[in-house]
Amino acid sequence: MSHQESIGQLALFPELFRTPSLPSISTLPEFDKALDNLIRMSDLGAFISINVHGLDKSFSVHVRELEIPPEFLQNGRGDTVSPVYYLFPAPIRHQLRKLTYEVRGFLNSKNSFKTTFGYFLYRPYFRIWKKYVDEQKSHIQRFLSDTLKGREYGKHFLTAVNCGYQFLKDVSDEPAPWDFQRKLRLSHIQEAQKEIGSQHLTLHSLDKTVPNYPLMAIALKTSQFPSDLKSFLKQFSIQFAFKTMHLDYLKEVDIKSIEDVKQLSDRLTDET
Repeated sequence: MSHQESIGQLALFPELFRTPSLPSISTLPEFDKALDNLIRMSDLGAFISINVHGLDKSFSVHVRELEIPPEFLQNGRGDTVSPVYYLFPAPIRHQLRKLTYEVRGFLNSKNSFKTTFGYFLYRPYFRIWKKYVDEQKSHIQRFLSDTLKGREYGKHFLTAVNCGYQFLKDVSDEPAPWDFQRKLRLSHIQEAQKEIGSQHLTLHSLDKTVPNYPLMAIALKTSQFPSDLKSFLKQFSIQFAFKTMHLDYLKEVDIKSIEDVKQLSDRLTDET
């Protein structure tokens, strides 16, 4: 499939624009046929993509990425990479994976068919699908609210941050002019993130010679972690997008049934 520059049409699956170009529509009959096929296909349903955002939070610490002076590190630790540290422990992550799978559980052979690009959802199920997604989002939000209420979210947040903080402590050597807090608190991270935001700091621009450098570095590495449950719930979303198709792919086919749409989808898959 190819990228078409026409601003009057939206392309199907823009991520696949590396394939050879197709000949453009050059006659009115071709245009009429392609447009008629697009209308018929829209009457049958639509291609959709589904994404769940904001639940999978993790980070790791790459010593080389931090650009730490070698003399501040123990011998042989200049290329050290930490394990992956997750915001939530394994049982919660496992349950969240199950809940996100259930979002797609609505889609089956009766109401859609699967493609390499997502799903083709049949038109009679559009309203039911929207309602189902809203219900699943509420279900996940209730699970998070019940599981992480009180101070639970903050505990998991601090546990993840402390893992990265301790990693820096473990690889640092005596010449490093750093101070490590005996007990890292949520307020320490929030203050560091506030300073990072106000000064537009990056890992590259952080001063490696100041005592609080480890705190600032880990605060930057975990900046995608909301520091409280309310903020975490706000950035969680279930997004689905209806995708349209460039008319060039519809000028030489006849779309009259779902089977025709399936065959078109298969052909596009073979071409990419």
